[in-house]
Amino acid sequence: MIAPKSIALYKNRPALVLERLGDKLDIRVEDGSSLKVRDKDLEELHPGPATSMPAPAEGGDFETAWSVLAPGEGEEGSPQSARELAELVFGMAGPAETLAVWLEGQRGRVFRAEGAALVPLSQVERDREGEKRARKEGEAAERAAFVERARQAFKKRAEIPPPAFEEGDSRFLAELEALAYGKAGKCKLATEIGIGDSPEDAHSWLLATGRWDRSVNPHPRRSGCPTASPRVEIGPDLGDVPRRDLRHLESWAIDNAWSNDPDDAISWDGEAVWIHVADPASAILPDCAADKEAFARGLTLYLPELTSTLLPPEALERFGLGLAPESPALSFRVGLSEDGAVASVEATASILRVRRTHYAEADAIADSGAAGAEGLRKLGQIAELRQRRRLENGAIDIEIPEVRVFVRDGVISIEALPKTRSSGIVREMMLLAGEAAARWAFERKLPFPYYSQESPGEASSLPEGLAGEFAKRRLMRAGITGPTPGAHRGLGLPFYSQATSPLRRYADLLAHMQIRSALAGRETLDEDEVMRRSALAQAAGAPNRQTERASQAHWTLAWLLGNPLWQGEGIIVGAAGPGAWQVHVPSLGLETRMKLGSNRALNGRLALRVARIDLPRLDVGFQEC
Repeated sequence: MIAPKSIALYKNRPALVLERLGDKLDIRVEDGSSLKVRDKDLEELHPGPATSMPAPAEGGDFETAWSVLAPGEGEEGSPQSARELAELVFGMAGPAETLAVWLEGQRGRVFRAEGAALVPLSQVERDREGEKRARKEGEAAERAAFVERARQAFKKRAEIPPPAFEEGDSRFLAELEALAYGKAGKCKLATEIGIGDSPEDAHSWLLATGRWDRSVNPHPRRSGCPTASPRVEIGPDLGDVPRRDLRHLESWAIDNAWSNDPDDAISWDGEAVWIHVADPASAILPDCAADKEAFARGLTLYLPELTSTLLPPEALERFGLGLAPESPALSFRVGLSEDGAVASVEATASILRVRRTHYAEADAIADSGAAGAEGLRKLGQIAELRQRRRLENGAIDIEIPEVRVFVRDGVISIEALPKTRSSGIVREMMLLAGEAAARWAFERKLPFPYYSQESPGEASSLPEGLAGEFAKRRLMRAGITGPTPGAHRGLGLPFYSQATSPLRRYADLLAHMQIRSALAGRETLDEDEVMRRSALAQAAGAPNRQTERASQAHWTLAWLLGNPLWQGEGIIVGAAGPGAWQVHVPSLGLETRMKLGSNRALNGRLALRVARIDLPRLDVGFQEC
């Protein structure tokens, strides 16, 4: 039984036993707090009496004690009580001496603590412990030296250039890079250097020391987005739905000149509009390997420096429209009334010939007498009719200049996306396909990933010009994906689904899998499963959107760092507080907040130059020229 005023071990740490309280003991632990514990929770170290925890005795001849008790070669050391060993080491076994030998056992240099007992190490164990200790001391010295060099390296105004990193520094640099990549919540090394413990702090240090340069984009790794396309196999075409021969139609896949994943095309057959969409669902069934991979990703990741696709590269090769002489597709034939309303919808698997082109070229063809020009002109007329109808139904069309950032062979470029007639045609045809697919599913009571949106917020009046377009954007509400059909008020459509990008968005692929199952007479996913997949895929794709925005900003600021003399135009698009304004820089695709005073007006134009750039924090400041 443990006596009061003794010294005991509690959870292998020394504690002072104060008094007995019934079947428990009141003890004081190292941090000064008191606890009530049972006898079985303690192991006696010294019977006392002790009224306070003593300071460990100093000195003592541990080497002589070890030589007396050391085991022979191949033998195990015999356990000694702490008090017995204290008699041998100090010539006395008071509380202070007993505590001192136990603490030495904790250090493990010549004796090893096992509870309240001490076991002498063999010579082999001592040698091993000595090597380990020397290694730790060496590592500690290397760490301390690195910390000092790192502190000097971060002093941007140091008169003497900081010393270069050494070969052995790689493991320390890896710790800081892990913090910059967001893979470590905290980094003791960063605190020791004095640089802060956020990913942005570590990024700043890596840039300041030259370990990283502006070409390192940490945002994909921070978000955990996969930066490589999936490597799973796609099975053969199921062949359970006959393909309608549409090779006689003039079918156009029109996109940006730099786009390389064509997944939609349009046609006019003289009576109705055809929208053809890539058909990966002809070979991808729910819960196959490719479906699971796409479900986990949610979206294709488009970064200025790379593309990580939703589906394996094989999918683009097999299903991209116009990449082969003949393309399989899932096609929607949409009949329209005179006022542009959808009168009929037919969905069919198809085979067609697709002519690929880009927006500027399509505009030129439509203006010429070249083959296909008449069909493109007719589709342009239908697009205008459909847009007018949507606007009459309350649609909010927002026109804000867009740019795209590219990184090609390490060279950054920022290119404006031109506004063309054919881009408007394609947009309206894709919206028409989304309405047609949703109507087709609704008429058949097919569980489907509909996409709806509540009416935009109300505003008494909107400003004109670009400021008005930004004001419209602020009124928009978030879209909702799920099995319940509803109007998409922002688009001015009574039904809508995302169904034209199955190579790039999981919601579209899910829609296609449901349509194909219905066409083949197979069992479709039920409403609960459609809802589950829609919600989880949307959540999976959210980091992609965030990473795309952050990466676009990163490379834009990196471009500005390489072009410090840049000057350009900013446009005031909103108020941001007393004397502060929201400014859009069209040529860079950036928005910023500037203190300009109260004597400014919306849509006012500013001549700007860069005042500061903080790449790690994606922060840029402008000033008027």
